[in-house]
Amino acid sequence: MSSARKNKRRRHKTPFVFAYSFRFVLIIAALAMVLSYLSIYINPSVSGIPLFFGLYFIPITFINLLLFIIALINKSKSAWIPIIVLLPSLLYAEAFFRIGSEVIPEKEGIKLKVESYNTGMFAASQNGMTKNECRNAVIRHIRESKPDIACFQEFYVNSPQQIDTLLKEYKYRYYHLFPIKNGNYFGNLIISRFPIISSGKISFPKSTNLSIYADIQHYGKNIRVYNNHLESYNISFTSLVKKLSRQDKAGRDQIRRDLIEVHEKMRGTSIKRSDQVNKILQNISDSHYPAIICGDFNDTPMSYTYHMLAKGRKDSFKECGQWFGGTFIPLWPLLRIDYILFPKEFEGIKHTTYQTKLSDHYPISAEIII
Repeated sequence: MSSARKNKRRRHKTPFVFAYSFRFVLIIAALAMVLSYLSIYINPSVSGIPLFFGLYFIPITFINLLLFIIALINKSKSAWIPIIVLLPSLLYAEAFFRIGSEVIPEKEGIKLKVESYNTGMFAASQNGMTKNECRNAVIRHIRESKPDIACFQEFYVNSPQQIDTLLKEYKYRYYHLFPIKNGNYFGNLIISRFPIISSGKISFPKSTNLSIYADIQHYGKNIRVYNNHLESYNISFTSLVKKLSRQDKAGRDQIRRDLIEVHEKMRGTSIKRSDQVNKILQNISDSHYPAIICGDFNDTPMSYTYHMLAKGRKDSFKECGQWFGGTFIPLWPLLRIDYILFPKEFEGIKHTTYQTKLSDHYPISAEIII
């Protein structure tokens, strides 16, 4: 056989192998995308597989988009695979990123401004501030943003009595605190300019996470506000990034073990969170008042947690937010885990993410027409 014929056969064989290998990669990426869509509907206690794909929704979306571009450049007939699988992502895009302008109210009503802030036990104290200085800075922020109702998670105080000395312009408050080993306390706090006529808490077994609620009288209308801090992953992303930078074999083996352990922990945490969500939903169904649901859900919009709590409600960011909705600073703008949800009959006119670094979370607020 002549060398010319051999070279010709090799040229035909290489594109053939590449085409099938590329199609295989497209199918794998498409399946990952489908699983990320399913993550919002499947309870983690039934199957833990989809939740991981939901958590990585944004990277998976970009991978499929990149593969689509490569397919176009190579004029691949398989370009239809990423096109089809990316189309549903448009329905979820506004949960992460929104291009919007000022919202003009369509209904008449009285405006209510609600803020949610995980203060992270005043974690900014690690950057040279004392916890008291950090707490005072958070108080200054609240006085500048002027919400009618503020919901804090991981609020840190030296004693329960100290809470009553802070932000005295808010006459009404309800909180539940947990003691910690150093003799101090932390927990959830609701403060309000409007009367709190009743209140309560939803405890979670073997957890310092919880949900508290306050029934607030707003110009003759009673509204129940839930302040939630749901189960967290308790994972140090900074530590993982540092380990990923190790190049030696022992380092790579340790990373592999850590990643397996992390994913097992994430599944267990997600199951706990789904149980917590069910408890909150039961409490909401037992109440006669319209519910505003605030707090740190410790889960993304592509999760069973968010899907269940947001079902039949409006999300302030999706209604009237702008640009990136990320609230977890170490992974901004990818991770949005803090929310304000409200009944469909209410109208959101403004959502704000305050880029103040006094915690590992950004505070958020929503202006709502009741």
